[in-house]
Amino acid sequence: MKNTDRIKTIILGVGNILLGDEGIGVHTIKKLTEEKLPHHALIVDGSTAGFRLLTIFETYKNCKFIIIDAIKISYGATDSLIFSINTKNKKTIHQKGDIYLIPLSDLYNITRSEYYTNDFISFHQTGLMDVIKLFSLTHNVKISGYLIGVNIGEKDKAGNETAFSVKLSPIIKRKIPEIIKLIKKHL
Repeated sequence: MKNTDRIKTIILGVGNILLGDEGIGVHTIKKLTEEKLPHHALIVDGSTAGFRLLTIFETYKNCKFIIIDAIKISYGATDSLIFSINTKNKKTIHQKGDIYLIPLSDLYNITRSEYYTNDFISFHQTGLMDVIKLFSLTHNVKISGYLIGVNIGEKDKAGNETAFSVKLSPIIKRKIPEIIKLIKKHL
């Protein structure tokens, strides 16, 4: 890991690149390495690290985090805590490809052990919210920053939640420049 004294922002991409759109966080991080970023920002490929992310959170607990991940918000779902940056007004209809900027502090308020039954989920072996909440409970520290969630939407044409593919769908792939712009804005 880099010298932790000069690092102020951790840009963490998580997701499983073998599950198509679910890998948007990792694909974005790979593209972000081609960009010029301030010296105080550290790019981390969290992939499907699950509980291994606890080490990152511990090492950089005083830094701001910008986490990029796929989320699923069912078509038509509404939630006053989730704000789409794609529109000037709050949306009531959520669609595939919508990008959401969610303060991490809000995740502590909506994270419950039964969130798997809700419309807001992450698809890792261990959910990102599980790791964030565990870190908070074991270290008495809440990490700060943002989750940039990309809605990967409904089931595919075959009725599958996720498909095995190392490629992003065209609609999600086109979102990478917008995600990078949002990351740079919040550095």
